[in-house]
Amino acid sequence: MSLLSMSDQLMVGQLGEVAIAAVGISAKLTAMVSVVLSGLAAGLSIYSAQCWGKGDHRTIRQLLGLGLGVGLLLAGSLALLVGLFPRWVMSPFTSDEQLLSEGAIFVQVVAWSYLPSMLTLIYSAILRSTGQVKLPMYASSCAVVMNVLLNYLLIFGHGGFPQWGLFGAAVATTVARILEFGLILGGAYALRHVVAVKRRVELLGMAPQFFRRFLQTCIPIVLTELLWVLGESGYAVVYGRMGTEQLSAMTMTYPLQGLSIGLLCGLAGAASVLVGQRLGGNDFAGAIRYARRLLRLGIGISVLVGIGIALLSPFYISWYQTSAAVQQMGYWCLLVFCAFLWVKVANMIIAGGVLNSGGDSKFVFAMESMATWLIGVPSGFVMAFYFELPVYWVYLVLSGEELVRLGVGYYRLRSKRWVRNLVSESPETGHFNPIEGPSPV
Repeated sequence: MSLLSMSDQLMVGQLGEVAIAAVGISAKLTAMVSVVLSGLAAGLSIYSAQCWGKGDHRTIRQLLGLGLGVGLLLAGSLALLVGLFPRWVMSPFTSDEQLLSEGAIFVQVVAWSYLPSMLTLIYSAILRSTGQVKLPMYASSCAVVMNVLLNYLLIFGHGGFPQWGLFGAAVATTVARILEFGLILGGAYALRHVVAVKRRVELLGMAPQFFRRFLQTCIPIVLTELLWVLGESGYAVVYGRMGTEQLSAMTMTYPLQGLSIGLLCGLAGAASVLVGQRLGGNDFAGAIRYARRLLRLGIGISVLVGIGIALLSPFYISWYQTSAAVQQMGYWCLLVFCAFLWVKVANMIIAGGVLNSGGDSKFVFAMESMATWLIGVPSGFVMAFYFELPVYWVYLVLSGEELVRLGVGYYRLRSKRWVRNLVSESPETGHFNPIEGPSPV
């Protein structure tokens, strides 16, 4: 999925700085949709993993029905808003009239991809939490190939196709998303997976008590993701208001950021599934052991990935047809990202994977929102508009919130207060006793 976005950025990068910035703004709007839906998908994954560990397939189908209903409401509403008022939703990010005009066409078409993207996220979350991890990967890989091919044909007009430029990139993205969900749905039914529902009634009938418990866990996750992406959008507002060149420089880093985070967030997903399945089976010691191992693995891999990106960044930056000044700013922004990558990955595993797997979403919500809105966003505005620092220094300062989040999250991890069985019928057996448990993480 990150490669799909990266192919857009790199191929549109041949059209100039305005096109690059337009795709960057669209990426932020799409992120506002996908991240909120990812919060819903995370809640579904947490409960599906624990239900799978318990052997409760009926509740998994009911969770799928709940996710589809809520997801349709959210994605449909946002697609309608962006599709009808593209310039209005872009206006907070820039005042450049040319950027607003060209970008409006792009975001209006991409809005059609919100619904298939929502369906992909919901189905993929449950598939992965029940052990079927290959099907979503195959579907996403096919979507990337389709997107790159259509970009080549429709952006530049090769093979007798029209040369649509930015509009062609939007069409390619939307078609690729539709193909991706089609493959996931077809594969699920071919495998006769638990999500291959034959009757609509299987999606209904969730017990009210279980539904309330799900909401208590899921709503803070959705709010956390929403506030996070709003914070990221706040950063984009800072970069955009600093000027189109600064926004273009930062936008150039987004594909590599998305690719590396997309690669390594699989460890957070693995933590959610592996830890959650053991919590559902009351194997609390095993859950803590997996949390410890995955955190160490994530930090080690992210350090190596960060070094690799830093070494390759000059070659990557040179791909873009921009001025030398923009390329230089983009290069320094990438180095800042590489320095903080291991911290970002550790935070994803701790908060998004381990803590949430035990239903500790209220704590995660408080931690994430305070770090973003009390440290990150204010520092970004002060550094950009009061001290008037270059974009890479602004990015460095506001990234300090990640260190605060890591310290608080790791303390919570060691406390073991997150170790809970969310699908246990007896509350007394669904909680971990730290006195009787294994040694601290």
